[in-house]
Amino acid sequence: MATLPAFSEPDYLRIVRASGWYDLLVTWPFALPWTFAWLYAQLAALAQALALSGTLHPLDATHMLLANLLGSVVVVWSIARIAAPTLLLGRLDGVARLLFAAWQVYAVAQGANAIVLGFTAFELLFGVLQWWRVRGAGLALCPPGPSINAGARAAA
Repeated sequence: MATLPAFSEPDYLRIVRASGWYDLLVTWPFALPWTFAWLYAQLAALAQALALSGTLHPLDATHMLLANLLGSVVVVWSIARIAAPTLLLGRLDGVARLLFAAWQVYAVAQGANAIVLGFTAFELLFGVLQWWRVRGAGLALCPPGPSINAGARAAA
């Protein structure tokens, strides 16, 4: 039986870091009210110009709050993956991306504007890449290292 090719660990960590840069570039405008308002207006204009199906509702304080919270968390998460990419962070990000993609598809199915699917394509791409096989990693989420209890056992 043929096996899927595997990434080397350095190649995989480059993908984790690239996904962090993508997220930082795409989501930093979500973190601030004035930049999100501008971005939302641009997305609405693009959706209208492309005659995409679905609705983009006018922003209200609740939409703004949720977008700003999302943007703030994703910016911090992006910086973590850029500064110190690991197999564990990549796997966790892959799970988050598949969840984001599922909720984006659900939202569009419920009437949200199809412009969301542009983001979904990148969620799926990075989600699959970050769950791809990594040479030498086996089925573990992260490489073996010192356990939390190792220090306690050494002290005893």
